[in-house]
Amino acid sequence: MEREKKTNSEFIIDALHTGRELRSPEITRKVAEDSGKNIKIQDIASILAKLSNSEKCDLGFFIQKQKTHKGYTYSLVPDAVNLPAEALYDLTRKTGKNRYTLEHIIAEHPELKRYVKSSRMKNRTVKQSSKRARKPAAASASEARQTRISGNAAENGPSDQALQALIARLIEEVSYQGGLNINVNLTVRFAGIDTSEPS
Repeated sequence: MEREKKTNSEFIIDALHTGRELRSPEITRKVAEDSGKNIKIQDIASILAKLSNSEKCDLGFFIQKQKTHKGYTYSLVPDAVNLPAEALYDLTRKTGKNRYTLEHIIAEHPELKRYVKSSRMKNRTVKQSSKRARKPAAASASEARQTRISGNAAENGPSDQALQALIARLIEEVSYQGGLNINVNLTVRFAGIDTSEPS
């Protein structure tokens, strides 16, 4: 079921979906023709600035902005031209039920991953995973604490079983969240080794 009324952003996306390199005046003309409304070039330029900025809009990863002697030209990257228009529209939205997210698009079209900064995807994955796993993480942390306490109660140091249970819970939590970067500092002290030089 197609919506009756499109937004100006969607009309701009339709213009870019042709695959051609277009300047703001050309996009403004196309949007005015398609929408039947009188559109100011300043409005289109403002929307284009937002759409082409990957910090503000996920679609920005797939819009090429190039400076020419007449100003900037805008176009979709070649690999994104074949995406359905609705998927491109959804990349401009922050919320919405059943919307097409950047993660969905990259999963279905891995060739687009090269346009997305890897650090950006890692941050998004960690944020989404932590939102999804808040309650289970809290539960597993308390279980890990209980495991550590019961291990310490058994002896002065954690028993092998308690340590194995703790590591198993940690691995389970990490796999549930989709990965984790861990930095470990290891200090080793050797007793009984003479480090003095022979005389």
